[in-house]
Amino acid sequence: MNIAVISPYYRETLPTLSACHLSVRAQSVPCTHVMVADGFPSAEVQSWPLEHLILPRPHHDFGSTPRAIGSFHAVGLGFDGVAFLDADNWYRADHLQKLLDLHARTGAPFVTSSRVLCRIDGSVLTDSKAFESDNFADTSCMLIMRPAFGVLANWVLMPQYAQPISDRVFLHLARASGTRIAHSQEPTVYYRCVRSDVYELLRETPPPGTRPPPDYETAFRRWEADGHAPLI
Repeated sequence: MNIAVISPYYRETLPTLSACHLSVRAQSVPCTHVMVADGFPSAEVQSWPLEHLILPRPHHDFGSTPRAIGSFHAVGLGFDGVAFLDADNWYRADHLQKLLDLHARTGAPFVTSSRVLCRIDGSVLTDSKAFESDNFADTSCMLIMRPAFGVLANWVLMPQYAQPISDRVFLHLARASGTRIAHSQEPTVYYRCVRSDVYELLRETPPPGTRPPPDYETAFRRWEADGHAPLI
């Protein structure tokens, strides 16, 4: 199985991008990193051993357009599976192997993992189990195999207002299409918390450099107002 890992990036720092890329290179199964510059390409990334796609301008959709373009680049090259890793996150070395094992056991073409929540400096904040539900899987925890490649277009076909909650909408649309989904509770993704809300929920002072969260509530309300099932 040859897997492509799609990482949109925008204006992250070079150390952040490097940590992301090195975690893909360290995977215990063969994989290719596809980094997609959303309007702001890095000369350093261009020199790394990966597939580097450059979009001419930013799309301001939380990485969904770069994710879709990187995915179809990989599909066209004949990859067996497409995983995602946002540029400020990183994988445990056996992440892809664990998900491939889950795919082999269950036959589900869409598999997800749990994650470890980390502070901006990379130190561990908590595991994510308190933040998990049947309606949520973080984008960086997803692996989609060829039988489910039809769902990949949903990154850009969902309503624009839904982009702040795109991971939930993407999971919902895949499930609604009849795609089989399996989940591993083993946390093999390290998620860097750059928004203040996670710290506040855990009663920890947000560190310098955190940003306020987007307007999730409006996105949820508009989704339900359009006649869809609640995603919380």
